[in-house]
Amino acid sequence: MAMTNQASTSRSCFSGASAAELEKWLECGGVDTGEYGKGLAKTVHELFDEVSKQESVLELEGGKALRIVNVLSLHILNSRGQILFEDEQVLPDGRSRRRNVPVSEKMVANEPWHEALDRAVKEELSSALPLDYTVTLLEEPFMRTEYSSSMSYPGLLTKYIFHRVKARVSGIPENPFSTTEERPGGYLLTKWVWKAPPPQETF
Repeated sequence: MAMTNQASTSRSCFSGASAAELEKWLECGGVDTGEYGKGLAKTVHELFDEVSKQESVLELEGGKALRIVNVLSLHILNSRGQILFEDEQVLPDGRSRRRNVPVSEKMVANEPWHEALDRAVKEELSSALPLDYTVTLLEEPFMRTEYSSSMSYPGLLTKYIFHRVKARVSGIPENPFSTTEERPGGYLLTKWVWKAPPPQETF
């Protein structure tokens, strides 16, 4: 009896060399890119840049486009046991979007979680930290997978593989604060708040 590998026949990764090729690939995968680049949605060029940097993988699964992202979810605790949440982003062009997520960083291909942790703190919080800050781990990473639609890329189902780590960061402000990151066209302003963890935290 002839055997076939069902996984290999039902899945294929995007491997194109341009945003134009990606746009065609998405449309073949059932994604309408007409809203990309409008409102808070990112452009096809930004998605292509993300894939080129190996921050995500795009697959066709059962004929449908699927974005796969490994995310470091860093739960930073303060002295009151509260968790740091990203509350709002103000983009260089003045647009703003609510976030309500802990410190998060997309992991590149084969990146160890501890390297992603160091990068997350430096990139997200360095403007609010002293030069001699230290990071103390409180537990080893815990993994969880979640499927959801992405606000950045409408119509593209995303599989998030979360790597949650709890830690303390010395010198971090104990009250709400803001950070800035240089971006093309200006600065990204991020507002941070502290929130109590859920009564029974499962993630």
